[in-house]
Amino acid sequence: MWRKAKTLSFLSHRPFSSSTPETPNPTLYSFLQPSIFSLNKTTTPLPKTPSQDTKPQPLTQNHIATLETNLHQALITSNTDEAWKSFKTLTANSVFPSKSLTNSLITHLSSLSDIHSLKRAFASVIYIIEKNPDELKFETLVKVLDSMKTANTAAPAFALIRCMFKNRYFVPFGLWGNVVVEITRKNKNVAAFLRVFDECCRIAKDEKLDFMKPDLPACNAALEGCCCELESVSDAENVVETMSVLGIRPDESSFGFLAYLYALKGLEEKIIELENLMGGFGFSNKRVFFSNLISGYVKLGNLEFVSKTILRSLKVEGEGTIFGEETYCEVVKGFLNNGGIKGLATLIIKAQKLEASDVVVDSSVGYGIVNACVKLGLSDKAHSILEEMDVQGGSVGLGVYVPILKAYCKEHRTAEATQLVMEISNLGLQLDVEIYDALIEASMSSQDFPSAFSLFRDMREARIPELKGSYLTIMTGLMENHRPELMAAFLDEVVEDPRIEVGTHDWNSIIHAFCKSGRLEDARRTLRRMIFLQFEPNDQTYLSLINGYVTVEKYFSVLMLWNEVKRKVSSDGQKGVKFDHTLVDAFLYALVKGGFFDAVMQVVEKTQEMKIFVDKWSTPINGTCDDTCGTIPIKYPFGTGFGCGHPVFARYIKCSSGTLQFSTGTGIYTISSIDYPSNTIVLTDPLMSTCSSMQNSGSFILDRTSPFTITSDVIFVLLGCSTTSPVFDADEELCDTGSGSRICRGLYSCKGVTGIGLPQNAPVSTCCVYDSPLGLGSGYALDLPKLQCSSYTSIYGFGDDEGDPMKWKFGISLQYNDSYDTETCKDCEASGGLCGFAGLDQSFACVCKNGANSSNNCLGRGYAWSGTWGLKIQLKMILGGIWLSWMLLFL
Repeated sequence: MWRKAKTLSFLSHRPFSSSTPETPNPTLYSFLQPSIFSLNKTTTPLPKTPSQDTKPQPLTQNHIATLETNLHQALITSNTDEAWKSFKTLTANSVFPSKSLTNSLITHLSSLSDIHSLKRAFASVIYIIEKNPDELKFETLVKVLDSMKTANTAAPAFALIRCMFKNRYFVPFGLWGNVVVEITRKNKNVAAFLRVFDECCRIAKDEKLDFMKPDLPACNAALEGCCCELESVSDAENVVETMSVLGIRPDESSFGFLAYLYALKGLEEKIIELENLMGGFGFSNKRVFFSNLISGYVKLGNLEFVSKTILRSLKVEGEGTIFGEETYCEVVKGFLNNGGIKGLATLIIKAQKLEASDVVVDSSVGYGIVNACVKLGLSDKAHSILEEMDVQGGSVGLGVYVPILKAYCKEHRTAEATQLVMEISNLGLQLDVEIYDALIEASMSSQDFPSAFSLFRDMREARIPELKGSYLTIMTGLMENHRPELMAAFLDEVVEDPRIEVGTHDWNSIIHAFCKSGRLEDARRTLRRMIFLQFEPNDQTYLSLINGYVTVEKYFSVLMLWNEVKRKVSSDGQKGVKFDHTLVDAFLYALVKGGFFDAVMQVVEKTQEMKIFVDKWSTPINGTCDDTCGTIPIKYPFGTGFGCGHPVFARYIKCSSGTLQFSTGTGIYTISSIDYPSNTIVLTDPLMSTCSSMQNSGSFILDRTSPFTITSDVIFVLLGCSTTSPVFDADEELCDTGSGSRICRGLYSCKGVTGIGLPQNAPVSTCCVYDSPLGLGSGYALDLPKLQCSSYTSIYGFGDDEGDPMKWKFGISLQYNDSYDTETCKDCEASGGLCGFAGLDQSFACVCKNGANSSNNCLGRGYAWSGTWGLKIQLKMILGGIWLSWMLLFL
């Protein structure tokens, strides 16, 4: 092979193995047929060509000049049809426009993206080559071929090349050869390319035109076609002989294609000869050679030779042999298609004995095979291979396990990942902190909390120094999923680990979560455990407890908290407890509601002692209230803060930084609108799902004692529910299975459904239009963790289009009790004041705009106490009145 031959006469006559028929030499008319351009299957009216017109009228010089001018102007203005019409008229009379105009027209036609214009360009080029090839520039022909490559029209491209050869219009191979090679690779039209290749080689030899000689990439393309497509040994060796005659030196790819073919045909003697020849050419790196041998053996189904080749490559190349991912994927598919898990395990064990002791893990055969399994989506097969290796007494390094672990994380198969981590630990291998963090994060995202805990324990037992990242991931995930009991158990387990910096804020998070979910006894138990472990409660600890107790109206428990805080403040000078306005306000509000006026006086006295001025508590007496909050008008019984509006509503509604807020035991919600004629307000929950945005939601609870009820037109929908959710209990009938299915289908058609991990238009079996057992009257509970649902939404209107969920009105509509208006309040409002309340008995107060307050109206200002001393006077009078009442009872 690659020896010089005397002639190339065989090239133009030798047959090919392909059964593709030879396309006849083209004429201008035959190649205008639509079938040549496979992208356009419709019959397009063909332009008339010069030879189709019978007996054309001769043109005068003036007419020719006019037509050329029209052609030039049409090209400038991109009037393609007019340009083509002028060109046809000229050529029909055997007149050619100027060379520049002709080439400009063809270039313009080639640049257009429609197949019809490309046909015109093709017809023009063929015609010019046949009639007057000197008019055609080389670069114009190349642009036409480029356009054919883009349009994926292989047949016209090869026809154009053959037309060039037939009419001895020789364009240097370097200008068009690579384009034809790309067209061949794209269309697998090997036979047509080989005919062009052979003719080009013949011309280069016979005509002694070196510029027509194919280059090495073209020769390799021909060789690849013979080896990989035609699988013809004779054709491949003919190409090799041609390369030798033309003096084209082969490269590694050339030998690789032959190696593939010889392996596929089982020609071992030729493989040995080929390998020796590579040495003669000075090629020391045989990676491509061995890779192609393996591909050929895999296709042949000779797995024994696949293994031998891999092992031989290690002996020959040592640590320098690194097969590509594609090769390993072929090996894996070849073995697994024949049930060869045992064979792959054996191959890895044998390869380990030949690999250098310091070989990089990513370069090992074991890693290549395992990683290929993962890339093919066969993570379980990869795991089985490693298990089989263990049975055979073999083992691999930690890095080989990493692709499987990453795949399990990506597939959210956290239980399998955790089990694999246990196996790795039993082998004495240790994962790094990044892998642990990734596995734990995947477990928490999948709500596989046991796996996350198990992985964290393994981290601790492995003595990994950095635990903070995974610790925070677990605590944050449990908080977001409303699992304070697991937070408490987890914190109790790790609290004594010196590598984890547990602080008061961690305990506060648990207490806050318990309080928010109404589990106050658990919150109190957590507080006791916290104190026992010598973590000092702070103001945030007590704020959470106060808010929790107020929600369930356990004001006596708040009194007990005050006694505890009072001792701490007086004994250690406020150590650990920030006794500020926020904590003072919380205590005062709860103790006033509970009627513990002695404790209220103690709070007031403590504020004076510590020079804390509770201005916001005195403003209902000597301050003002606002009649708007942001853009929302505020009318009685609502108010913008404590002391404004009716005291019953002040507990739930306040204005904060221009935003009107509504508070319940489950959180703080924004009031988006108030409709006073219908006595309704609309709440917006930032965590509630809508059609455009769905997310994991919190719960929603409306107190039974509140002056609000949910309006009858509100529809609550639970999304992403577990199949074991109690809402699907057939005996309970908590889901509307009638019109509710229409609402579920509408919501699941939204793009936002991907936010809760479901595909758009997912089955609605996880959706429930919820009918609460409590009904829609006073009091309502929507406990998502208990109901095992990911999210909820509330719809209070369909926006005149029930079929388009993007137009639905999302929010919680509440109706409020309107029986609080009194004549005194109306009189106050008529005088320009706003109705509010004052004093610890929450008696009526008319709050005037000038800062003065009255017990009736702003026209006749009555006596009003102000400041902290006013509070003390009122407290003493009230307490005195209560004491006098008790004495009268005992008389």
